[in-house]
Amino acid sequence: MQKNPYLILGVSEDATFAELQDAYTTLQNKYKADRFLEGEAGAEAIRKLEELEWAYTECQNSLHDKATVADSSRVYEEVGSLIKQDKLIEAQSKLDSIDTRDAEWHYYQSIVYYKKKWLSDSKTQLEICVSMEPKNYKYAEALRKLNEDMAQSDPFVNQNPNQNTGTQYNGQNRGGYTEPQMSNSQRNADACCNTCCTLYCCDTCCECCGGDLISCC
Repeated sequence: MQKNPYLILGVSEDATFAELQDAYTTLQNKYKADRFLEGEAGAEAIRKLEELEWAYTECQNSLHDKATVADSSRVYEEVGSLIKQDKLIEAQSKLDSIDTRDAEWHYYQSIVYYKKKWLSDSKTQLEICVSMEPKNYKYAEALRKLNEDMAQSDPFVNQNPNQNTGTQYNGQNRGGYTEPQMSNSQRNADACCNTCCTLYCCDTCCECCGGDLISCC
């Protein structure tokens, strides 16, 4: 079982960097002096020195991670405030300054994209959030609501297929006017009628000029 590095140093888990440094220095000086003892005492002091170095490194890394999380939380609060003021450029700049791109980072990036009306990009960021922390209700609910918004704003969703919206012909819509469909017999009758009218008009013109195109009329 791995030992607790804070117990090895003799400090609490809320210890500061200064407290860690003081504890480390005190123990290091003690073990360095004891390593010259004869027999098992000297060997134990060497083992304690190695253990001390490990514990000190672990505690430093832990405090560094805590500080990074605290700094990120502060920056996220600033980003949220800027977004509420519609200062999206400043908010994006703050996000870009964060080195660790955790789920919360992608969450705030999705909000910036949403404010810019970049819904697809916003959705991608939320999908990353959910993939990183699938049990986080905030991320999952935000993605669900965004999907609903996108479905409602899509002009092709729930469109009536019978609605006349375009320029079409032969029984289909044409600029708001629907041309009636005709059967083949109707088209033939119309064509015959148009031919007779054309011949009658030509005969009338010929007679006016002294000719006769159709002798029977």
